[in-house]
Amino acid sequence: MRRVEGSISLGTSFFEDSFYESTASEIGLLSSVELRYNFRSLPMDVGVMSMLDIRGGDCELCNGSWKSNLSFLAVSDYNFRRGDKVSYFVGAGVGATFYNADTTKLCFMPRAGVEFFNRMRLTMAYFAGPNAKNTLNLTLGVAIGGGRKK
Repeated sequence: MRRVEGSISLGTSFFEDSFYESTASEIGLLSSVELRYNFRSLPMDVGVMSMLDIRGGDCELCNGSWKSNLSFLAVSDYNFRRGDKVSYFVGAGVGATFYNADTTKLCFMPRAGVEFFNRMRLTMAYFAGPNAKNTLNLTLGVAIGGGRKK
């Protein structure tokens, strides 16, 4: 198993409005970048993740018709069947979300997913926080590095 891997993901987020008083769309687009360190002796990894979530609508806080948030998290996953053609993972992340660059909230993210052929990652995650926006996210990504050493 290679020790360092990254991933780039695109997906959608389903919005539960508990922070904004808005007419924002309930579905948003998101992209994320992640860098992970794989432990050799344990089926676990740790890393960092950044995610951008954008949606349409207008609200007082976002001063316009689009609103976005940028999140930075420390993440960790437990991997099942790591290195096989199909493997599974469950994990969590904790960090901060910046709403339109003027409001910051703590966030927590449990997640689960499937990795195909050590390259394609399908992930479902739930972003939650006290008095923050909550979203259910579904992403498809490409893993770079990682996998078995040749």
